[in-house]
Amino acid sequence: MPDARRLAGAALADALRDSRARTWALVGDLDDAQWAPARRPGVNPIAWELAHLAWFAEFWMLRGPHGRDAQGHATARGPARFIAPDAHFDSARLAHAERWTTPMPDRATLATWMQRQLDACIDALPAGADDEALYFARLALFHEDMHGEAFCWLRAALGYPAPPGVDAPRVSAARPRAVPAGRVELGAGAGFAFDNEQPPQHVAFAAHEIDSAPLRAGEFARFVESGGYEQPAFWPAEAGAWRAQSGVPHPQRWRRSADGAWQQRWFDRWLPLDPAAPVIHVNAFEAEAYCRWAGRRLPSAAEWEHSARDAPGFEWGRSVWEWTADPFAPCPGFTPGPYREYSEPWFGTHRELRGGAFATHARLHDARYRNFFEPQRTDIFAGFRTAAR
Repeated sequence: MPDARRLAGAALADALRDSRARTWALVGDLDDAQWAPARRPGVNPIAWELAHLAWFAEFWMLRGPHGRDAQGHATARGPARFIAPDAHFDSARLAHAERWTTPMPDRATLATWMQRQLDACIDALPAGADDEALYFARLALFHEDMHGEAFCWLRAALGYPAPPGVDAPRVSAARPRAVPAGRVELGAGAGFAFDNEQPPQHVAFAAHEIDSAPLRAGEFARFVESGGYEQPAFWPAEAGAWRAQSGVPHPQRWRRSADGAWQQRWFDRWLPLDPAAPVIHVNAFEAEAYCRWAGRRLPSAAEWEHSARDAPGFEWGRSVWEWTADPFAPCPGFTPGPYREYSEPWFGTHRELRGGAFATHARLHDARYRNFFEPQRTDIFAGFRTAAR
């Protein structure tokens, strides 16, 4: 696959079409009841999310130049052509609860709007491969790819069948790898860069061990069976009420069968726990508790990126996102990009993850990519690997 961050011309146009086709494939098989589920925290209405991602591409690719109004909201000099008004489809303006009550077009109308938007955006692609000129087109592509994964979370959270082509991952048994002290240049690379990856920075790290692969579910089950969830010493103080409420590993996703064996929920089905699958749907607190029980720790983002870039046999991506020890924070010298809502509002409240999951489009699997979520989230396709000094 070509470097997604350097896509231009016909290859970029094809990628935009591919992303849109995948978007529809992830929701097109849903019946009317599944298309319009009851309101649920953390889940967007499907029609709104589709309209939002089309609005996003139109807003940034077709309606510049951009600015900010008195309230700090992004503005565009050009008028809306397909998806409007901005206040209904800008996620920074419309609160989550309001997305469930905002009138939406029917499926056929929405599909027509989105096809016209896509065609216009492709027609407007600049010639050549200038990174600055192509910034918004690449941003729109990656934004839609991210929403594709979000539709997979939605299907898992609501107990819908797994989308076509989405299969449960497996990983190799992890082996500790010794890494000598060194330095890594975080964020370095050609082509497109997200604002939170900039400016590139050199970070030193001490000698350490890091696992060659994410932790398997079989190893995590041993922690559960040892009573790890009942031992406060293993749990970070910030887990607080979350641990008190859970008591067992994500009870909506793990259970005992009649014969006492573990089962795990996979979208709409309960399946025997596969010991060779990566542990999945665990939050940062569970990851830290396991590490303390095992006498290990989570790797830092710098340690993870160094091994992902340079270490042979380091297995990552296409399995689970991986929690790191680092809070999501700006790089020294950070300047927000034009779409400043992407990173800046979430610094300090979210935790950094690396890698990529089975539902993540291959274009987003990049060693420098910094994902970020609140540490208590269990709905995302996240696991972890361990490290040690």
